[in-house]
Amino acid sequence: MSFLFDAKRAVTSVLRRILTPYLDNRVYTVRHGIAAGLKRRGGVGFIRRPLSKEETFVQQLDLRNLVAYDIGAYQGEYTLFLARAVGPNGQVVAFEPNPRSYQRIVENVALNGFENVRTLNSAVGAHSGEATLTFRQSEYAMGSLDKDLAAEMTARSDAQDARVRIEPLDGLIEQERLPGPDFLKIDVEGFEFDVLTGMSETLARHRPALLIEMHGAGMERKAENARQVVDFVLSRGYCVFHVESDREIDRENASVAREGHIWCRASEDVSASP
Repeated sequence: MSFLFDAKRAVTSVLRRILTPYLDNRVYTVRHGIAAGLKRRGGVGFIRRPLSKEETFVQQLDLRNLVAYDIGAYQGEYTLFLARAVGPNGQVVAFEPNPRSYQRIVENVALNGFENVRTLNSAVGAHSGEATLTFRQSEYAMGSLDKDLAAEMTARSDAQDARVRIEPLDGLIEQERLPGPDFLKIDVEGFEFDVLTGMSETLARHRPALLIEMHGAGMERKAENARQVVDFVLSRGYCVFHVESDREIDRENASVAREGHIWCRASEDVSASP
């Protein structure tokens, strides 16, 4: 069953790369996934596919009336989901450094008439300044500030670089007068530890729940990244749960979290599950 699921996702990924250039301006209603029922321009959300373990997990969360941040928002699929999930009394802030993807988020939010979303064309990291974002022209979601992953992408013929603004989340909240977050989704292609480093004050003050997608260039780098991320959040008084394996994570088994998603909640909460 796992093999069939992985095979279906692999086929979907290939179809996405082939079809995206031809369907980039098509507006349609998403049929499957967390944004099902919402409008979107571009992408291949009309292709039938099974829900991932992560999508099943996140749909169980009660996000009503919360402030949710989407860090690494790509073209806004999660942003749309969050805007609907938090409702009109909640708020969503989406962060996306790629100028083209950022504009698509703005368009997709407008298509659905959401008035509870704010978008920022900025990367989130450990320090203020500029950084080089490397991405694939055939698949804009494959973009990273991580040097190792960027090197892998640079070896491909369709790789492209862009200089982007980067700010620590702690600073952005103050500069942009953002509401304190209750929930953060982080998908930053290997840059997870840098993002967390720049939000120490936010974690201490607001104690938001975190859903982090784990990445890295090669298994060794993924394992190292997992150890850094897990140690960081545990040291801030969080519990860690690996979504795909249904396992509680500590420093001893941190390598389990090298791929997939981790769900992190402040230890004063009752449990690390939804």
